[in-house]
Amino acid sequence: MSVTTIPAALAAAAAARQPNRIVLLGADASPSREIPFDELQDLARRTAVGLLEAGLKPRDHVFLILPTGAEFFASFFGAILAGVIPCPVSRPQGDPGKLGLWVQRLRQLVRSLEIRAVITDGDLAGPLAEALGSETPVPDPGRLMLTPGVPPAFEPAPEDVAFLQLTSGTTGLPRGVRISHRAVATNTRQIAEGSGMVAGSVMVSWLPLFHDMGLVGASLTPVYTHMDLVMMSPFQFLRRPQLWLRAFGRYRGTHSPAPTFSYRYVLDRLTDSEVAGLDLSTWEVAFIGAEPVHPEVLRDFERRLRPAGLRETTLLPCYGLAESSLAVTFKPLGTPWRTIPASRRALAQGRWVSDATDDDRTELVSCGTVLPGSEVWIEGEDGGRLGEEEIGEITLRGPALFSGYHGEPPLDAERGFTTGDLGFFKDGELFVLGRRKEVIILSGENHHPAEVEWAAGQVEGLRRGRIAAFGIFDPEVETEQLCLLAEVDSKKEIAPEALEAEVRKQVREATGLVVSRVELVPSGTLTVTTSGKLQRLQARETFLRARASEVADLR
Repeated sequence: MSVTTIPAALAAAAAARQPNRIVLLGADASPSREIPFDELQDLARRTAVGLLEAGLKPRDHVFLILPTGAEFFASFFGAILAGVIPCPVSRPQGDPGKLGLWVQRLRQLVRSLEIRAVITDGDLAGPLAEALGSETPVPDPGRLMLTPGVPPAFEPAPEDVAFLQLTSGTTGLPRGVRISHRAVATNTRQIAEGSGMVAGSVMVSWLPLFHDMGLVGASLTPVYTHMDLVMMSPFQFLRRPQLWLRAFGRYRGTHSPAPTFSYRYVLDRLTDSEVAGLDLSTWEVAFIGAEPVHPEVLRDFERRLRPAGLRETTLLPCYGLAESSLAVTFKPLGTPWRTIPASRRALAQGRWVSDATDDDRTELVSCGTVLPGSEVWIEGEDGGRLGEEEIGEITLRGPALFSGYHGEPPLDAERGFTTGDLGFFKDGELFVLGRRKEVIILSGENHHPAEVEWAAGQVEGLRRGRIAAFGIFDPEVETEQLCLLAEVDSKKEIAPEALEAEVRKQVREATGLVVSRVELVPSGTLTVTTSGKLQRLQARETFLRARASEVADLR
């Protein structure tokens, strides 16, 4: 893993003595296609020729709007071999009637990120070609892979931008994160060393390839480490999450990343007979990140799957973000994950205290220690560094950091990057509390929405993961009031009044907080980012519009 650019990493993987491959899974977890790395290099070279013949030039930006498959990998690596900078983007999801809104948002991104072409296929090609016009061509990835010839030799400098990674967009239009070849080489090495990946390890993933965890962690790290990658699509996972677990026994999987919600999602759909048929004895590391980590989920997952061979050291809570390529902290390898007790009232006042009464106690999951080569500290409001057990903004520095956002000044590498996430260190381990912009201020105390949403999500009849908590300022009491916007599970027939009462009860018992208003909405109302994160600020705007409409109806 001494190579410092993606073309060099792909060439080394293609020439490795032990041949490795990407295994694309079909509907029943059997392989639908296998792509050895030397074949991937050939497909990428053909795609590079096709892109150059289509008029693209080095340093041009191109969107990849493709499902998990050979076309994505060929287009991503092919663009880089041509010197073109790829930017993976989520395909439209959900209601087909909202395609127009998705296209409108994409056009904004095309302008803001100076996109010169959009590589897509299927039903999207026609609408996008019509919407974007002749200035932004929409080449077909299948045809690009068939282009004969060899591209001109192109070896970027380690500091050159390799690809753009979109931010999650939880607070507005996603920004283009410029990731250099050196940054991705550094972070894949950190990931491999921090999780025990070696040649011969096997990555199993269903994560979308437009997300940093799916692209850098699950896909690029195997190329740099020379290990097999077993891939299923996110839609396969959502339809039959059991297939993810079956893949470990079939392909002797050792590593797999996934956000917290997926572990609960599997448990809710796994039968005892299916557990009995699983073999998870080879699973060494299950990366858990991308959203708050709840200890109840981890305990339930371990307890349920221990009979299938899941080890007590497999679950690895971690912290990361696109601006650091991906990973920042890992739980120490080979150790059980751990939690610490905390007083909710103390956290609300900006400090950590372990002593708490039963009704004030919460539990925080450690996200581990900083990966070697990176530097992380907690910064106070005055910009000074805080000590252990002091809550402030998580700040990063190191060679895995991004170069800056597209269209904005370069990152000051010496100053580092303030993440907008709040947290603190305890015994050298990082504990993450939530986003600064999403903090709810109640009577002068800070509360994080994730804990409120988790409590409300225990109510039968609501959709887990589709509940947004936020504060609305009330001029009569001169403070914010706690409000929730919650999607109703259409399969459950429960009276709205009963749901609202149970939400208030659950939140009060779990957090000690009083919910001022609960707004129940149909499934699909709340917007999420491409990585599944709630867009809480947009949910707040939806809530305010609904309340304004109610007031207008009363007049």
